[in-house]
Formats: sequence, C-alpha cells, structure tokens
Amino acid sequence: MIDFIYIFKFVHVLAVAAMLGGWLTIALFMLLAHRSGNTPVVALTARFVVQIELMVIVAAVAVQPISGFLLAGSIGLAPLEEFWILLSLGLYGLVVAAWAAALRVEFLIRDLAREAALESQPLPDRYRRLFRLHALLVWPALGALVVLVALMVWQPRMS
Repeated sequence: MIDFIYIFKFVHVLAVAAMLGGWLTIALFMLLAHRSGNTPVVALTARFVVQIELMVIVAAVAVQPISGFLLAGSIGLAPLEEFWILLSLGLYGLVVAAWAAALRVEFLIRDLAREAALESQPLPDRYRRLFRLHALLVWPALGALVVLVALMVWQPRMS
C-alpha cells in the first residue's frame, strides 16, 4: 500500500507544480509581451500561451483533485471530513473558475493580436481592456494557488 501513497503524492505534487509554475510563467510572458507593445510579439506569445494552457494546464487541473482524493484515501483521511481539505476544495473551485475565465480571455487576446499583426496594425483598445481583465483574473488566482500549496504542506486541522 505504501507504494500507492508515494505514487499518488508524486502525481499530486507534480500537478500542482505544473499549475503553479505554468501559470506563473504564462502570466510573466504575457506581461512581458504586453509591455513590449509589439503587436507580433503579443500575437505569438498569446498563441503559445493558449497552446501551453491546453496541453499542460488542462491536464494538471484535471489530475489535481483526483490525485488528492486518492492520496487522502490512501493515508486514511476522510476527505470530506477534513476542514483543510474542504477549504482547499472551495479555494480550488475559485482558482479553476478564475483560470477558465482567464483562458477565455487569452483566446480573445490571441485572436485580436493575431488579426492586428496580420494587418500590420497596432493592438486595439479592446486588447488593453482584455489584458487588464486577464491580470485581474490571473494574479489573484496565482495567490490563491500559493495558499492551496500551503494548505497541502501544513494540513491545518481543526480540533
């Protein structure tokens, strides 16, 4: 049984590392591309960001709760009776909702930037509004994800 515990723990940690590392990297690349003011750079960056989200982050988001429940069960916890797990699930739901909204915005940014780049035009005002919305979604979600990692590590119990 101990082998399964290590497998579930490894997968769980790997998924959260992919989420946190991926989102942080994506957010920074989007910020750097935005600050460049270069339409083709923004278009190419947004294209790659969407691809990474779909290839890596979607899988990590799906695997995270599954591996968490398997891990909790394998170490003898009743997941729905542990305060810190319930808190984590609620926070995870908010993070995933923010991420899904940010992904939708990334699709729109990608399409707007691509169109502007192909027409050799500057980025439209709508792009700037979308980028601000993206930042409003991404940065708090990253902060909440850090709190989730802290809950995973410390597992605070209510006595």
